[in-house]
Amino acid sequence: MVTDEPQVIHLGLAQASEMFEMPQSDLFSEYRNFLTGVDYCVSELRSRRSRSTVRLEIFLPPAEIEPGMADRISRTLRRYCDHKMSYNEREQVAVRYDGVSSLRVGLPIAALGFLIAVLGAKVVNPSTDSGLVLDTGGWVLAWVGLWYPLDTIFFTPLGYGRENRVLQLLHDAEVVVLPHT
Repeated sequence: MVTDEPQVIHLGLAQASEMFEMPQSDLFSEYRNFLTGVDYCVSELRSRRSRSTVRLEIFLPPAEIEPGMADRISRTLRRYCDHKMSYNEREQVAVRYDGVSSLRVGLPIAALGFLIAVLGAKVVNPSTDSGLVLDTGGWVLAWVGLWYPLDTIFFTPLGYGRENRVLQLLHDAEVVVLPHT
């Protein structure tokens, strides 16, 4: 759902570099941010349903603000997003390949489970306890053999696509640098 009103992310940093890297600081400080600015923005956008444009308001100490800083951060943010989206696309392909490769193990297990279920019903009376164990055990084995490959092929790559949609929003974001008040 795209609206005219931009999504605003407020981000307080001690230095502009904290947008992309973790600062060296006191780990026990109550002001410690345990995420980079980009990670925080991605998390913030992933938790929202809106796909409207983004306005990123970065608050810095007045001494840290330099002329043209918003443009430099914006360019670097676009480069970061481009690299990360490219990485995610390669990972999507790699994960799907892993899923297809795992069928080499999964298909024989599924076939064995299917054979146990079908042949077990012909050899043993299905209404007996042993027939129930063969039938249920066979279907469970078939399911286990197919579950991981199919999950890896169809569902695991979806996370990369969701992150890329958020990264595209961040790529196109309006960046504004403001002094802490």
